[in-house]
Amino acid sequence: MFFSRFFSRDGSQLKAKGDKLFAADHFAEARHMYVEALEKSGSAADQTEEQNYLRTQISRASNRLAELNIAEAEAAIRSGNIQKGAEHLRLSLELADDVSIREKTERLLETSINFNQNAGAAGNTHGSHGCSSCSSAASADTELHDPTAEHLTAAEQFQLLVNTLPGDLAQRYCQLGEKFASAYLLAHTEKAAEALAIMKELLSAGENDIILYETALLYFRGGEPATCEKLLNRALQINSANPLCYLSLAQLYVDSERYGEAVALLGTMRDREILPDQSLMMLGDVHTLQGDLDRAIEIFTATLTSPALKKVSAERLVRILGTLGREEEAAYLFKTYLKGCC
Repeated sequence: MFFSRFFSRDGSQLKAKGDKLFAADHFAEARHMYVEALEKSGSAADQTEEQNYLRTQISRASNRLAELNIAEAEAAIRSGNIQKGAEHLRLSLELADDVSIREKTERLLETSINFNQNAGAAGNTHGSHGCSSCSSAASADTELHDPTAEHLTAAEQFQLLVNTLPGDLAQRYCQLGEKFASAYLLAHTEKAAEALAIMKELLSAGENDIILYETALLYFRGGEPATCEKLLNRALQINSANPLCYLSLAQLYVDSERYGEAVALLGTMRDREILPDQSLMMLGDVHTLQGDLDRAIEIFTATLTSPALKKVSAERLVRILGTLGREEEAAYLFKTYLKGCC
């Protein structure tokens, strides 16, 4: 018992360890440290700022883990193992707190199921597929059998990945040709340098908002956020309606703690109805990070009437109200919107 007490860590030590792990991209371990620190932090009324920080970091770590599971799912799908891909996507759904990550996961899971069902109907034949071939909806609970061959063709891999994009982007991606498709697939592997070389070659022949966007992401992965930001802004100059450019630029602002710029950009997205659900939820999250909890509560409360957003909005409100010591309101929201939810 003595040694257990001697070696046990208090909340501040756990938080510091979590911060180091998060900075080193060890998100699972960091999340565990933050959760344990939150359990030791006492009542919400005693340490509201600390608890708010820990909840935010738990959410960020969960989202990063969800994104890692999406990457694993994409790799499994490329190899033809749709069943394994679906397992990673379901893990992503369990972890993700961010609306845009959840929607990407749901779209990819639905597309994978549709593709798998279409492949089953066609036997083991790998014909040529158009980007609009996966159009019917399917339940995420549908059992996957994977009747396809061991490996998907490059065209099928590309089709599965771009079909998760919002609006008309899937069609636009398909119209950019085989060289772009090959670079896009390379970008979804560990061959980012090869992908970047092809994207640069394509840009030298003429600028395009999609190619600029994908190139920006590659620079970000390479540790060059300033170049990423420059390319995203250029992409928006070419096409001010590209939703992915807005969302990525807003996330870049948040990651660099430029919250004021993020709020302004997300406000523009909201006003122009560009990815309205994602932009509104992200706006509420940014106000939370800023410490403007009243504004965050206002935004999340307004979205409780939306069937698509009410659960995630209620989850955020419960957290915020808990940090403010408004336990009765938090309990009411939990009972009304979250009790019995999976």
